[in-house]
Amino acid sequence: MKRVLILFVAATMLLTGCAGATEEPTASPSTTPEPTTPEPTPEPTPDPVWPLTGLPAPNHDGAPVIAVKVENAKQARPQSGLEAADVVFVEMVEWGLTRYHALYNSVVPEVVGPVRSLRPMDAAILGPWRATLVYSGGQPQFERRVAGADIQLMYEADAFGLFRDRSRRAPHNLYVRLPAAIAAIEPGRRTPPTPLFQYSATPSAGTPVSYVRAIYPTSRSGWEWDAAAGAWLRFDDGVASTTADVTTQLRATNVLVLRVTTQDTGAKDSAGAPVPETILTGSGALSLFSDGQMVAGTWAKGGDNEPFVFTDPNGLPLLLTPGNTWVELLPAEGTLEFG
Repeated sequence: MKRVLILFVAATMLLTGCAGATEEPTASPSTTPEPTTPEPTPEPTPDPVWPLTGLPAPNHDGAPVIAVKVENAKQARPQSGLEAADVVFVEMVEWGLTRYHALYNSVVPEVVGPVRSLRPMDAAILGPWRATLVYSGGQPQFERRVAGADIQLMYEADAFGLFRDRSRRAPHNLYVRLPAAIAAIEPGRRTPPTPLFQYSATPSAGTPVSYVRAIYPTSRSGWEWDAAAGAWLRFDDGVASTTADVTTQLRATNVLVLRVTTQDTGAKDSAGAPVPETILTGSGALSLFSDGQMVAGTWAKGGDNEPFVFTDPNGLPLLLTPGNTWVELLPAEGTLEFG
């Protein structure tokens, strides 16, 4: 009997110990997901455009800008390569005549010319990019002024692609093979230019016009709106300006007329005529002719290496139609007509 009682107590203790060793049930972890912040929708990458025209540039390879001084005397017409320029500045030189400062970036024609001498205002035109200028020569003080704006000068030399066309009479027969000149640009100048203008497919509305005449003392730039072509067709002294093969009239998407002042440099050309300089520092009035309309505004510029600033009547950036632009630097003694 005593033995049975001992066995009963031992069994009871064993069962109690096993029960105490039983683990408490563990709660299952929550399966509710943590709140997440949605990824922002990336802004669409704008399609690349050419800096000096605002036109699509699917094959933009970072091309530099190069400028060529092109003659506009009657003996020089029709010129070569002007139709390919992104921007052409029309400058007044001696005798109240005009000369071109043509900028190339998006299109590289094989030949441009006739090439003629530089003028001091070329420093202010090309200075914002510290780029390259092809020219035929110039008075030493003018060359120093342009070179002082950190512009590479390409004077008459085969190394720069310049050559004489023996079928024309000098001095109206100097031309440049532009691909060769571009190949000679210094490495530090091979970067694409910053934009000169701002563009919009729907520029500011203005006053409808069909013709423009920028009248210099002894020459006249004429423009007529061709709605079918969506361009202004150019005339020099009342005669249609054409490509070298006389098959196509020169045209511009935008014609920008800047009212400027000039001063006598104190220098004279080989015929004894005073050499004027167009002043491109300060500010003045402008007239933009684009899409068959005229919009007034203001231009401003600091030193030679400072950019142009173009604004509309509300002080907002002036918006041009994407395409090529001709800039008439019309002096105070000149006349602007349109209608």
